[in-house]
Amino acid sequence: MFDYKVSTHHHFDEACRKFALSHNLKELAAKADITAQVLRNKLNPDQAHKLTIEDLMLLTDLTEDPTLLDGMLAQINCLPSVPVNEMTAEQLPVYVMKATAAIGSVAAEAVSSERMTASRHSTFTAGINSAIRCLTLAGISLQARIHSNPALSSTAEVISGLGASIGLS
Repeated sequence: MFDYKVSTHHHFDEACRKFALSHNLKELAAKADITAQVLRNKLNPDQAHKLTIEDLMLLTDLTEDPTLLDGMLAQINCLPSVPVNEMTAEQLPVYVMKATAAIGSVAAEAVSSERMTASRHSTFTAGINSAIRCLTLAGISLQARIHSNPALSSTAEVISGLGASIGLS
C-alpha cells in the first residue's frame, strides 16, 4: 500500500508555509515554550532550523491541525493522517455527510477546466485529504457500532465464518 519513497515534490515545505500562514505564530510559540522567531525559522524551508519530530507532535497537539503531519506523510507518498482520538460510533452520520461534501468539492475541481493554480491545487488536495479522513472515521465508527452491539457482532462473526467455510470447499 505504501512505498515510502520520498517524493520529489516539496509537500512538507508547502505544509510548513500553509501552517505558518494559518496560525498566530507568536501565541503558538508561547504555548510551545519557544520564541516566535525560532518557530518562524523552523517553519521556513529556507532556514537552517528544522522542525523535529517532537516539534511536529507538539504543534499538532496544540493546534489540532493535521497540516504538518499530512505534509510529512505526503512527502513519503502516504495517505493523510486520521485522528481517531475523538471518534465515536454516534458520529457516523456526521462523518458520512462530511465525506460526501468533501468528495463533492473534489469532483467539482476535477471537472473544472480552469487553470490549476497553486491555490486550487491546495484546495483540491485539502478536499481529498478531508474525504479520506472522514471516510476512514466513518469506517471505524461503523466497526465500533457493530462491536458495541452483541447481536450485530455475533451476526457479523457468523457471516464471516460462513464465508470462510464456503471458501474452503
